[in-house]
Amino acid sequence: MLVPAARTKKVIVEGTHRTRAPEETWEWIKPVLPRVGITRIADVTWLDTIGISVYQAIRPNSWSLSVSQGKGVTPLLARISAVMEGIEVWHAERPALPSTEATVGEMRPGLGYDPEELTLAERHFLHDDCRVTWLPAQSVDTGTPTHVPAQLLVLDGRVSRTWEPPLFYPSSNGLASGNTLDEALLHGMYEVIERDAIVRAAFGGDGSRPQKLDLSTVDAPSVRTTLELFGVAGVNVSVRRLPSQVAVPTFDAIIWDDALPVSFRGIGSHLDAAVALSRALTEAAQSRTTAIAGSRDDLGKKPYRSTGTPPAARPSYESDRLDFTAVESVRISDTAEEVRELTSRILNSTGAPPVYVNLTRDDMGVPVVLAVCPGMRYKALH
Repeated sequence: MLVPAARTKKVIVEGTHRTRAPEETWEWIKPVLPRVGITRIADVTWLDTIGISVYQAIRPNSWSLSVSQGKGVTPLLARISAVMEGIEVWHAERPALPSTEATVGEMRPGLGYDPEELTLAERHFLHDDCRVTWLPAQSVDTGTPTHVPAQLLVLDGRVSRTWEPPLFYPSSNGLASGNTLDEALLHGMYEVIERDAIVRAAFGGDGSRPQKLDLSTVDAPSVRTTLELFGVAGVNVSVRRLPSQVAVPTFDAIIWDDALPVSFRGIGSHLDAAVALSRALTEAAQSRTTAIAGSRDDLGKKPYRSTGTPPAARPSYESDRLDFTAVESVRISDTAEEVRELTSRILNSTGAPPVYVNLTRDDMGVPVVLAVCPGMRYKALH
């Protein structure tokens, strides 16, 4: 596959930031679909009444989830989002990287982070004498070589004759792709920030509390359009700005209506507050459409059991109602510069540099990474 030259300057698209136009990205990734086993792409937007674009990419022979999802303010962006998620998961199912077998104690001096600060499995018994399979990684800021436990990222759900003690919690948190490596890193780090913020809001963190957003003050045109779609469909929207330990705008959107009285959530983080809010709103719509479609492997029974039950009351933050224009927002036009800014904020907050596993395959050329931010929390919300 021909890999386009690396770019760092952004093409600003409504509701998102990218380094190339969506039309160009689509033509670039189309040849990859057969290789990763994507056999069909479904537009499920109008299974719901909202009209926010939601697509699904289906991989029948997946080793984990067979349905990947994408959302966006346009059908093309949603289609690309679904396909890129499918590509990411395919790479994480079968990482083509050399592995190292060593104990935690043997690896600890050269890691540059504390393994206990990673996402640990429930009832784990991690200690320095545990023998672990490690994959090569590097720090985002300096490129210093390090390693990450393979158990943290390999999404191979096939039945195996071997057994490993549960030490780390495998998930897709931080797994991301992009037009360039920097773009993939940004997507991955923002996802880690989202999950960290929602866990801290739910279980406590630095004592600060969420603030309810006054949606009438939102001045970003693309976000206003999205909010109007909810309004026309009769869907209620409530948004909170979540405290972020890395000082990145992060929003938690909840939607529900009388016709489908179930709460659905979306979370978004980005230095550009309009992009963060757009991501939260479109993800909430995606969550609802996914439940209606019923084709996601990991959906479970919860959305259906709670149908007909009024949404649980949320704490009132009326006294803290937040003006959207007061949210600190930074729009950076260069992805490399944005990576440096985000990395600096994470390092200053956690004391550990974010690291990443480069899952990109030379014969495919689509940048795929797993971003790992030791010290940031995670809960399996998705």
